[in-house]
Amino acid sequence: MSSLEKTAEQDRQESQEEGLQAARFPLLEADAEGRQQVTAAGREFLLDIVTDPDEDVYAIRDSFSPVTASAAMARLSRRGDDMRVILLDEFLDPVKAKDEKLLRRVISEYGDDSVQQLAGQHLVVERASNLMTKKLEWGRVAMAYLEQSTRYIRFDQRGSDGRYKYHIPAEIRAEPEAEIAYVGMMDRIFDNYSSMIETITSQLQDQHPEPDNKREAIALRNSIRAQACDAVRGTLPVALESTVGIYGSAQALEGMVVRLEADELREARTIGRAVLAACRENIGVFMERADKPDRGGATSAYYAEKAAAMRSVIPEDLTLPAGATKPYAELVRCNLESELDLVADMLYEYSTESLQELREVVATLGEDQRREIFWTYIGERLNRRHKPGRALEELLFSWDIVCDYGIFRDLQRHKLISSLVWQTLTPYMGYEITPLVEEAGLKGVWEDCFETSAELYRLLEEAAGKVVAQYAVLLGHHMRWRITYNARQAFHFHELRTSPQGHPNYRRLVGQMHDTVAERFPLLGEAMKFVNQDEDPELTRLAAERHQQFKLQQLEA
Repeated sequence: MSSLEKTAEQDRQESQEEGLQAARFPLLEADAEGRQQVTAAGREFLLDIVTDPDEDVYAIRDSFSPVTASAAMARLSRRGDDMRVILLDEFLDPVKAKDEKLLRRVISEYGDDSVQQLAGQHLVVERASNLMTKKLEWGRVAMAYLEQSTRYIRFDQRGSDGRYKYHIPAEIRAEPEAEIAYVGMMDRIFDNYSSMIETITSQLQDQHPEPDNKREAIALRNSIRAQACDAVRGTLPVALESTVGIYGSAQALEGMVVRLEADELREARTIGRAVLAACRENIGVFMERADKPDRGGATSAYYAEKAAAMRSVIPEDLTLPAGATKPYAELVRCNLESELDLVADMLYEYSTESLQELREVVATLGEDQRREIFWTYIGERLNRRHKPGRALEELLFSWDIVCDYGIFRDLQRHKLISSLVWQTLTPYMGYEITPLVEEAGLKGVWEDCFETSAELYRLLEEAAGKVVAQYAVLLGHHMRWRITYNARQAFHFHELRTSPQGHPNYRRLVGQMHDTVAERFPLLGEAMKFVNQDEDPELTRLAAERHQQFKLQQLEA
């Protein structure tokens, strides 16, 4: 008998033994009115399944399959028992718990869309291009992401294959001459990146001698590394490969797979299929529709056909290369004239009147009374994590932005926004030279990166089209994108992204956005009192690194 057969036989015997044990010592019994009650034996079983078998609030332990737990939760909509009774009655039997037919029946009978939101999966995508990471991070609802940072990691180390970490598009692998040229120009860009980061790191070390205190020295080294990475990251191409950690609900992951399957880039479609295969290993019962022709397949086709149709109807003069453009953020749409227009919304949850009646009452109040209500609603904020209530979500800001791709990749990950879209990347909208690069006498090396990128872009565009040519664009190239968020999210967005440890480029951009909002809505601007208005410190990351070392020291004490 093989080892696999032995394992299967052991599982079968264990299942039979557990079933006999449950028969001798029932887990549930009916009371006088016929309601199911947990027995002492059932309570013992529950100790391994839930954090508390008696109280009203409890968590389901990791030892219990998340897929089965999700299916059990689906029964709540049709069964009025305690959740623990449902677990013992329908899902504890080791044979039933492993029976995918049972799970499919429950999911089908009790609503697959809602049940998909109860199951989740941790997922890792290695060696995704930075063009691809933004596609992976497109979803905002029920998704969380972390990726390798271009601000704190040096990307000038060669892999075991002897080359730098950049993606070679499958679309040009069929063209040997194009691939050879691609590799040569990518290597040149990375060589320049490496030489610049070495030079700037050495200069910063000379300017800031290392202290004797060990933790101060670690904080300084980390700060210098971040400063050097910040200074030269603009020369990294979006073909740069990175690792992304993802956690998402089954529903959100299915949406990701369906969307990637519709993408024009082969890298996106390849990763989308790999994501589906990986998820099916653990939560397969929730991912069955993702590629069905009448479900996920039809949706992918809808997305792809719509994108192709839009490209065919847009006038050609609207797709010509844009010229060099300075960074800016323009407030293009705002739905209210004054923050005091929110006063009725602020009163709503504390009142018994309709919103229209509250507006009529507020219209009779003097400005001082409305200001008092406004400031009472804002409350005494002691730090940036103290955010006012949801009435502020009624005020929307829409921005048209030009900035470098590096800034975009930092800001794009904000979740609580109403809209975010970006345009196809090109090398034609210009770029800026980082002050530290100029001070180090590296302007020529910097410019060589951008000239090489433009040459590579033209090569890729001719070989495979504009979509594939994006891989040649650098993080320092300007691009255009649009974002809409509400006033409540503005507290988080403006205060976080102007903090001293942030990248100088996005600090300036978000500072400009905040100034625009504060000029038009002065009370709101004043309420965002943790927006940092100070000049950049010489080493922007040093204070945060010192605090991190202090916390580590406290943990070790």
